[in-house]
Amino acid sequence: MRKRTKWLLLSLLILVIVLFALHRFYIYVLQDTWASENAVIEQAKQETDLVQGDKVWKSVWDEVCWVVQGQDASGHEMMVWLREGHKPEVRLLSEGVSETQVRTIINKSLPEINIVRLMPGIYNERQVWQLFYKQKDHHYYRFYDFGTGEALNDVFTLPNR
Repeated sequence: MRKRTKWLLLSLLILVIVLFALHRFYIYVLQDTWASENAVIEQAKQETDLVQGDKVWKSVWDEVCWVVQGQDASGHEMMVWLREGHKPEVRLLSEGVSETQVRTIINKSLPEINIVRLMPGIYNERQVWQLFYKQKDHHYYRFYDFGTGEALNDVFTLPNR
């Protein structure tokens, strides 16, 4: 019985050490991403009326664009598009289409798709919602205008492997 207890305690100790190591590895891998997101939120706060950043997205299409969703001092929800070499573009969420609203539009117009990712970004100098989705065996990119929620004509198909 005593030998069994020793092995049980040793196994539990090894399990705790492995879990701790996995946790530290997770933090190590994501700390650069978190630091970048926090820096973008601070930049948006300094350059605009944003006082609280809630969500951050990094969109890469023709160029890198960070988008921050948050609130101004009055509590109004706003979106800030940040691109290198450009002034920040600020829009109140009430002036455009929210993520929930664009998901509803997508589900009505493309009910048979599987949404992989939906994020705000810039496409052809327009503020858009960028949709990456799977339909049957193919993956596609499609863009929706941030202001109106209308689908843009361009659809990009990724080749099958």
